[in-house]
Amino acid sequence: MEILARLPAKSVGRFRCVSRSWCAMLSSVYFVEFHRRHANRPDRPRLLLTAVGSSYEGHLHSWQPGGAVERLMPDDFSDGEIVPLTKPCQGLILVRGIDYGGYFVCNPSTGAVLPLPDSKAPLKMIRRTKLFEPYLPPFFVSVSYGLGYCPVRKEHKVVRLFSNPEGEYDMTPTSCEVFVLDAPAYWRPSAEQPPLCSVEEENPAVFLHGRLHFLCSDGGITTFNVSDETFGSLSAPPGFQNVEPVLAELDGSLCVCYGEPDSQNTYHVSVLRDYKEGRWEMLCYIDGTTWSESDRALLKSLWMAPLGMYCSDGEQKIMFGTGACKVFAVDLDGSAPQILFTPDETIIGSCEDYDVPVLGLFEESLVHVGHTIEEMIALSPTTEAWFNILKWLPTRSVLEFGLVCRAWRAMTMMDEFIQSHAVHANLNKSPRIMFIMDPRFGMYMDLEKFTDELRPHLISDLVCTQPCHGLNAGSCAFWDFICNPAIGYCEHISFDDNDGTFFAGRIGLGYNTEINKHIVVHITYKAKNLETRYYELQCKMRHVNEEQWRPVDPPPRPVAATPPAYANGKIYWLVEPNLGPVSTRCEIVAFDVKTHEFEVLQGPPCIHDSRRMTIIQLQGALCVACSNWGMNTLDIWMMKDSDIWLMEYHIELENFLPDYLSENTTPLAVDPKNGQILLNAGWSLGYYDPKTARIDTIYTEDIPEHGIKFCPIICQESLFCPLSPQ
Repeated sequence: MEILARLPAKSVGRFRCVSRSWCAMLSSVYFVEFHRRHANRPDRPRLLLTAVGSSYEGHLHSWQPGGAVERLMPDDFSDGEIVPLTKPCQGLILVRGIDYGGYFVCNPSTGAVLPLPDSKAPLKMIRRTKLFEPYLPPFFVSVSYGLGYCPVRKEHKVVRLFSNPEGEYDMTPTSCEVFVLDAPAYWRPSAEQPPLCSVEEENPAVFLHGRLHFLCSDGGITTFNVSDETFGSLSAPPGFQNVEPVLAELDGSLCVCYGEPDSQNTYHVSVLRDYKEGRWEMLCYIDGTTWSESDRALLKSLWMAPLGMYCSDGEQKIMFGTGACKVFAVDLDGSAPQILFTPDETIIGSCEDYDVPVLGLFEESLVHVGHTIEEMIALSPTTEAWFNILKWLPTRSVLEFGLVCRAWRAMTMMDEFIQSHAVHANLNKSPRIMFIMDPRFGMYMDLEKFTDELRPHLISDLVCTQPCHGLNAGSCAFWDFICNPAIGYCEHISFDDNDGTFFAGRIGLGYNTEINKHIVVHITYKAKNLETRYYELQCKMRHVNEEQWRPVDPPPRPVAATPPAYANGKIYWLVEPNLGPVSTRCEIVAFDVKTHEFEVLQGPPCIHDSRRMTIIQLQGALCVACSNWGMNTLDIWMMKDSDIWLMEYHIELENFLPDYLSENTTPLAVDPKNGQILLNAGWSLGYYDPKTARIDTIYTEDIPEHGIKFCPIICQESLFCPLSPQ
């Protein structure tokens, strides 16, 4: 044990394979702590290098003074570049993926990474409506994270503090949430309400003496006791005004570093010598005017912070890192720096200057980062059984059961549960019908809640697609939207190329089962001429929970002004018969959500003269509804194979005039319990029974003027809320 405790963590991991007794010994809590104390030498700090240099090859790197740069672990666990936020906390560090890449707890020695839930776009930082409540939940614009360790319970805690800038949203108090590693729970409120303060994401908390220290925008420091979860405060050093400080830990003391606001050649380093009395002491003052021109460039880096104390030739120095991934040491008197590391001649390559930390300390450690919620559920037969019960319940019931305990809350927030619930909670269920009351604010209402005084809003130029794995898409004149009426989620999508012309086929929604993400496809006309049949399309796509649109090759045929439909991994549009090549038969354009490619399919044997066609999905199959205006009939064709179409239903509407005109009637869904077809005629809504050829009208309005109509929407039981950082 004495020998193995001095080896690197990866070497110890290999020795666990020697025998069962060695595996048990080297995995014990005692040895993990014993190894952490003996495998790290204070005089030889190890640095984690996360900079993306000119020779970038998808890895994080490590370096020790006097040694070579080594590849450490892949950095593909985040969508953004990795930024180390904390010093090692009992062997673990907190890192962040910039550009909304999320937060992670990482052990660089073993390569283990634990993604933190709700950290890419935290719910508390997004304006949203609250289900079944008339008021908005708290909204915050700033957050700061920290990682601490409770020695009493021997557990790591990630703590985040939400706040708003001073002078804004004054009525919103500060909020604090705690996430305990390796516990079957979600983010929860801290035991004590935090004091009113303002924090920034660029200033993560520093863990020292059992407390997390959050630097506030007014220069004060808010402390959080990790053990009993109480708050306190510390005063800032004297002369600490109008500066951009960095809070750090240096030689076991809290440290504040800052440059003078009117000079780029000076730098102050103050340490808190007496924690109880709040006595600060100036440890080092750097006067860059005494340095050479090349050395002064270090002080002008977009980011600079102390990493730790460094011993050279028997003298104590302060080791600094910069945003260009350079490391230098300075005597306590602030004399000329000693350059310790530059990335240019290493496997990293030359680096640009960043305004975020691209390097930090880490230590050899066998400490486990903890299990994900999914792993803990798999290890608990009881929780797994509740998983299989709750996934069948309606959305509102699941939300209420999420309040039973922290473990259930965490389980119902899992992506795996949300995806499974969207499938199982809708099996063999009659369609849930809601109406869009106001597309601007995502207001929806169930059909059963209407009264003589409260009726659906009649709206022109508004369409909505059928549900696609728990979400719907729609268009109106000036914007598109993605929504989940079951929970009140609605995201507006605006476009620079929108001229205000309503086009019902503008947006399509699909679901990629390989990556479990919804895909939005946006198609617009750059030019079209009905006389010459000339047209030009442009197309782009993105995932629903992302912001970046990616251009894709436009479809090979013009698309019609009817809402698209999704079925069996593809989004389908009808082809516009008045543009492009002449075709006597109905054609369909299909977009594969996995390959991102379009193809042209032959539609049913329908002709376009005196007929209105819509494309829909019924009972999991692609269908085309073809209306005959002269006969007032509606034929529903179903695709049985790639090019085989069969007429599944023939509906005669002559006996149901004037409520049901074939040119206004669209099938919405089929009730799996009795096979009846839900028809929407714009001002009448009813179920058609294929057995009796009768329509049971469930809601109707007086026939309006000016082409306005109500907009029913089929709502699936769904917990999908793909919030993006927007």
